[in-house]
Amino acid sequence: MDIIGNLFIAGLIIIAGLLAQLIFRRFRIPEVLLLILFGAVISAAGFTGDLDRGGAALLFLITFSLIYVVFYGALPISIRAIFSTLKFASLSSLANFIAITAVVGLLAAPFVAGWTDAFIIGALFCVLDSSIINSMLEHVRIGKKAEAQIQTESAIIDTIVIVGVLSLVNFSTMSAPEILQSLASYLFLSFGIGMTAAIVWAFVIRKVRDYSSAPIATMAVLVILYAFAEYARANGVITVFSFAIVFGNISLLTRIFYKEQAEFLSAIDPRTKRFFQDISFLIRSFLFVYLGILLDLSQWRYLLIGFAFFIVAYFLRSFLGRLVRNRDITERETHLLDALCAKGLTTTVMIAIVQGSAVFTNIIIGGIFSSVLLSSAMVFFIQKGKFTSASDIILKAAAKMHSAALSRRDEGQGGIARETAEGAAKRP
Repeated sequence: MDIIGNLFIAGLIIIAGLLAQLIFRRFRIPEVLLLILFGAVISAAGFTGDLDRGGAALLFLITFSLIYVVFYGALPISIRAIFSTLKFASLSSLANFIAITAVVGLLAAPFVAGWTDAFIIGALFCVLDSSIINSMLEHVRIGKKAEAQIQTESAIIDTIVIVGVLSLVNFSTMSAPEILQSLASYLFLSFGIGMTAAIVWAFVIRKVRDYSSAPIATMAVLVILYAFAEYARANGVITVFSFAIVFGNISLLTRIFYKEQAEFLSAIDPRTKRFFQDISFLIRSFLFVYLGILLDLSQWRYLLIGFAFFIVAYFLRSFLGRLVRNRDITERETHLLDALCAKGLTTTVMIAIVQGSAVFTNIIIGGIFSSVLLSSAMVFFIQKGKFTSASDIILKAAAKMHSAALSRRDEGQGGIARETAEGAAKRP
């Protein structure tokens, strides 16, 4: 397709993204599903027949999207909220990552070429998409602690998944000691670079925040930071994540260390927030349409397998959530946290980075599609009081079956006792 055709398609995608937002606000139909379907339609119509998945422009967009997804997902997280929910969010994230990656990975092994792809599939079913979750939270009544927990868990699990998948891709030929050594250097060096850069840039942005280009400069810093971290053999994802946490909480840190400058600034003013929302809109629109373009309906069986894998991941997360439940969160909020399990941007970006087979891609697309659809439905029915959670329903059903079994046993023992007593009474 020539440049004019590409521009035409790009304009259509942006308009489709706006329409999807309007439909979501009016009818609560998830915009992700609409954009994926739009991508599938324009692909079937032949408008994207020469799409080069390995082109330099596409790889740049994917890498930029990865940087932005990590940054935008971690930016709203409050350090105070992290400390209040860190225990439960961290335990839940680690437990879910280990359990879901292992179980879904084992189930996926017969369908893909090797164990690496299988466990990457398992890891991608752990993802919690913060942008979709935040859009759902706008229409859900939920407490501050519950909201902080799901946001913190989403940021932690997404970072673990990204680092884990990239490690599987990059370290698949390394020994276990080499991997552990590399990951240790990743962590220390990455957090050091990210936190230092955030503090320095917060002071710089204070001087230039009145310029209209200041938010764009922040995005440029993110790209430079990611590239520098990778060049320094650190991890760009962890570096951007730590940068976002410190940068988003710089006003709190300033009040702690410089009490005389209690009114220092919040690094994220309303104009900057608006800019990041606009960038998020563009990235979401293009990536979800791109996901629809990759959709291969001739591989519909693997879409159904993706649906089945999501159900497995949902049940595992639901049961594990009960084991590490925060007692400060109500039962209804626990059910809502179970239901907020949609996959989206992070998973889409990782599909493009891994460049797996058609089977691999369609399994993941099936998981994304079903997760968004079922998550939206579960949130709706929980709000109406017509649904709780899978683990709650199963445990209650198991309790009823156990109670019924005990009743039948007691009735049987009572009948034997009565028959014995009657027999004894009839004896002369």
